[in-house]
Amino acid sequence: MPATRDAIRAYYDKNTQLFLAFNRASKAENIHRSLWLDGIRTREEALNASNELIRAEIEAAAPRRAHIADLGCGVGASLFYLLPRLQDPQPAVGLTLSPLQAQLAKQFARQAHLAGQALFVEGDFTLAPLAGGRFDAVYSIEAVVHAPQPQNYFHEASRLLRKGGKLILIDDYLVNRPLSRQETLWRNAYIQGWHVPGVITTEQANAFAAASSLRLTQNRNLTPHLRLRNLPNALAQTLLLFGRRVPISHPILPSMLGSMALQQCLSMNVIEYRLLVFEKQTAGDTP
Repeated sequence: MPATRDAIRAYYDKNTQLFLAFNRASKAENIHRSLWLDGIRTREEALNASNELIRAEIEAAAPRRAHIADLGCGVGASLFYLLPRLQDPQPAVGLTLSPLQAQLAKQFARQAHLAGQALFVEGDFTLAPLAGGRFDAVYSIEAVVHAPQPQNYFHEASRLLRKGGKLILIDDYLVNRPLSRQETLWRNAYIQGWHVPGVITTEQANAFAAASSLRLTQNRNLTPHLRLRNLPNALAQTLLLFGRRVPISHPILPSMLGSMALQQCLSMNVIEYRLLVFEKQTAGDTP
């Protein structure tokens, strides 16, 4: 199935409960990757390391009363982590394409006693149903890759931000070099399995951002802090071929194959997991 908006929505509606079951920390409904940064000792800390990186950037943009939005919020785990740790934040917004994720996020917000602080909305982050120019920071974790036209994401994120506000991204980026046949195989398997047509290079991301008055201020490679589970290539290729022939229609199977392909891509330096931070300029500002 092509990675259309409807296909991506269906992918998350059908898989989210399984993602939560496989990747659940004791105090976080987190479906993002673990980062084993210096000083981190527990899996729960590793799951929230990306949230800590985002918190530091939010606090630099607005030490108090920060107005933030999570574009591609999943079930809200990042906001549930951030809001109690920010200084007197304004009510935050989480946007997800999946009706199921929006429903679960609202349920988890009530359980965390944050229903009045986090508003969850079902919608497309390239056409966000939100007023522009209001946010101190907007961020996305492992979400922009799902955009069939990622340039539209950057345009919309810029529209939402006030001048001087920050766009914070943690995501996968293609390396900027020719790929071998084998590397191309794994890249394509990752894109198809995870419905991620928006995997681009950091150079492309920077160009899209600059076209939307966003200036790159940080570009950090987080890949060394992942604990990869890549397989020997011959075994992985055999599993990929077998998995594609298994007569199972549930989307968890292509997702699992996509996960395996991503591990191969990361280990072969085809994909890098990076933190990118941009600052909102105005049309007259020098990049």
